[in-house]
Amino acid sequence: MLAYFLIGTPSLMDDGTQYEGFAQSLAKGVVDFKSYYGFQGLSFFAALVALLTKSQISIIITSIIFSLLSIPLIYLCAKEMYGKRPSNLYAVFLFLLMPYPYVTLMRGFQEAALLFFALLIIYGSLKKKIWTPIAWAIGGIVKPFALTLFPLFISDYKSKKGITIIAIALLIGGVYLGTSYTQTGHWINNAAVNSYQGPFDTGNPPPLGESFSIDISNIAKNIARVFANLFLYFRKILIAPSVVIIGAYYLWKNKRFSFRRRFISAILLNLLLVSLLTFSFSKYLLPAVTLLLLSSAPLLERYKWLPVVVLIDSLTVFWAIYGHFGHVFWPNFYVYLIPWYGAAAIYAYLIYESRYNHHSNS
Repeated sequence: MLAYFLIGTPSLMDDGTQYEGFAQSLAKGVVDFKSYYGFQGLSFFAALVALLTKSQISIIITSIIFSLLSIPLIYLCAKEMYGKRPSNLYAVFLFLLMPYPYVTLMRGFQEAALLFFALLIIYGSLKKKIWTPIAWAIGGIVKPFALTLFPLFISDYKSKKGITIIAIALLIGGVYLGTSYTQTGHWINNAAVNSYQGPFDTGNPPPLGESFSIDISNIAKNIARVFANLFLYFRKILIAPSVVIIGAYYLWKNKRFSFRRRFISAILLNLLLVSLLTFSFSKYLLPAVTLLLLSSAPLLERYKWLPVVVLIDSLTVFWAIYGHFGHVFWPNFYVYLIPWYGAAAIYAYLIYESRYNHHSNS
């Protein structure tokens, strides 16, 4: 994956310019919410990179670091969930087959960082780490969809120490929102209303409330839109629909999985939040999809033909992302598919290892 990023040609675009602008300003010691819209959690990390490297694409470099760190982290999450090596590697297999986060980071988008913090929250919840709410708070100011993961850990923080940690986490979010409000007059300097129609006016950003609509008459439309963001590849979906189905089936059937209810609650919260938005993109479902990805790993291990289905199904996802984003950063479709080749190599290795161990035992 590092070679993949080095081969590519990054280029800041759209929201990426806003995140980079905030990071560069912060590197100079100025917190400037008024000039740059969006959630700026990643920019606080990128500012350090900008300070150390003097790079004008610090947001991209930081996202690359988070994307690379996500690989061992997703392995550890699966290890904590299942404890068996094949399932752990199948989780990495699926990470490689989710191109949106690591492709769009090349234009400065934040989904790679959101994925990292989602995995960190999941790992901390599984291990019952005391710092999990802090990761949750930081993930929330990278992208607020990470906040839907609180059912994974909240019931473990009933003690005095736990309540103190929750209070610190809320304080982090409160300082961020309070500073933004002081500078802009809005809790969030928000641009994403009705899918970014018209130019962004830093002096008069639309209120955050305009991004939401609780309209019972449109409930069927909203639900259909959520499902479209999960299953229709031309919507630039995050992962192959087969993975969503496999993960949902595992959670439905496996009542012995100790985190089953917590996973389902977090997934439903993420789906509900997106259904209330007046606009939506598939990337907003990243926390839910990450939970479904992890849930599908043991079934890929059990049924050796399923990874083949997922590999084939994933090609439509890769093709759609390439058409929208990837063709800008990599010289051709075959180079762009390097992560897909990596996933195929993992599958081939696991099949070889399984057969070798079978023959050895015989």
